[in-house]
Amino acid sequence: MLNFKLGRQLKLAFCTCLMSVQQLIIGCSFIFSSIVLAKLKEPTSTIKITTEDSSWIASVPILICPLGLLIIGILTDKFGRRKALQIGYIPLILSWLVLAYANSLKLIMIGRIILGFGFGAGTCVYLYLAEVCPTKYRPLYLSVVTIFVGLGMMIQCVLSMFFEWQTVALILFVVSTVNCASLFLVPETPLWLRSHGRCREADAAEAWLGVEPATVTVPAAAPVTALAVNGDDHLHGADGHAATGKPTPVAYWTRFTGPTVWKPALSTTLFFICQQGSGFYVLLFYSVDVLRDCRVQWDGITVTAFLSLARVVGSLVYSMLHHVHRKTLVVVSGGGMAVSLTIVIIYTRMYNDMASPPYGAVLIVAFVAYVFFALLAMLPLPWTICGEVFPMAVKGVMTGIVQVCGYELMFLVIKVYPTFVSKFGVECAWTIFTIFCFASALYGAFIMPETKGKSLNEILSSFESRKKSTKNNLP
Repeated sequence: MLNFKLGRQLKLAFCTCLMSVQQLIIGCSFIFSSIVLAKLKEPTSTIKITTEDSSWIASVPILICPLGLLIIGILTDKFGRRKALQIGYIPLILSWLVLAYANSLKLIMIGRIILGFGFGAGTCVYLYLAEVCPTKYRPLYLSVVTIFVGLGMMIQCVLSMFFEWQTVALILFVVSTVNCASLFLVPETPLWLRSHGRCREADAAEAWLGVEPATVTVPAAAPVTALAVNGDDHLHGADGHAATGKPTPVAYWTRFTGPTVWKPALSTTLFFICQQGSGFYVLLFYSVDVLRDCRVQWDGITVTAFLSLARVVGSLVYSMLHHVHRKTLVVVSGGGMAVSLTIVIIYTRMYNDMASPPYGAVLIVAFVAYVFFALLAMLPLPWTICGEVFPMAVKGVMTGIVQVCGYELMFLVIKVYPTFVSKFGVECAWTIFTIFCFASALYGAFIMPETKGKSLNEILSSFESRKKSTKNNLP
């Protein structure tokens, strides 16, 4: 029995790592823009860019990403989570190949645009793990994805110290190609296979993964609830595994009208607003510029490496907190980020008139703490929770739609930030980010649905029960 459980966990870890390499590459791409911009702004650079050019280099993948997300969302429902991820690797592979041989601003922009189509493929990773991992260990395995993103950022910083950015792009091209091929070793989720009538393949996948076949069935004459309309009443047992029934035939668009769809959509969209308003991605894409504007005396790339290290440490701590309720993590994460930025604001106001303010380490520690607390919830949870709260029949599409909103908000913040700072100042910008951090803590305390330790059926029932309880309270 012990060997069976160990083998099951090892197989899940194997699948998690192979699927998560895509997020490692995305982590590299985040820091890649910051490193490339720093190199292109050097006097010796053969490619000359303006401030407007740099903002587009940083933000254009985020602008393109929603289109890729919508395509991936449809592909995940039609072809499965694993195959959709492999398709999502195609633009990643092409983009790194273009960037590896880019010798002009035009080619850099083309490479970054193609890269944007592959950004959204990460939704396949979260959906896969949410469906394959046992409910008890789901947060632990999902946290591994965040660790891989942090490792990608660290690896990018280290590679940039020894290689030119074109060589780094070539290395990432090779890694992307190899991992895309290695995904053939990963089985498709039994849940998706069974929902598409491929029961034999689902049985084989369950046997390989060590998942006990579901025994819960739903009679054909069962009442059609909001869960059944969305397909999940027939797809999930009490333990979150797939059942053998098939969803009731209904019009496709009817699946999107139930409270188990629009309620989690509103909640997760609000979560993304809090995340993007917290300013984390601004620091990620403009780390060198932000540190310079705050008059940090250390080298920007060196401090970026420290921030990447803080991200890895935060990811590891987050993985060890998988037993903690999600709402608690969001409150602590948002509150910690708010306190850290408050220190930054107070420091900049105290030494506003000094070109070289003293105690510069205070700013570095504050920003490192800010990144650390962001990793506890505010960075990973908005992306991961999308794979946990939507019904199976619309999960891929709705996850794609909600994450489109997240990426559009990210593009807006990243694109507007340089102009906003030039007009209103860096202190005003980061004061707004501080307010959003406090608001994020309030969201976690009073609005966010709890998904820790719950199967998908239980999560959907909580949205349904709220509607029913409201009806019961009416006179």
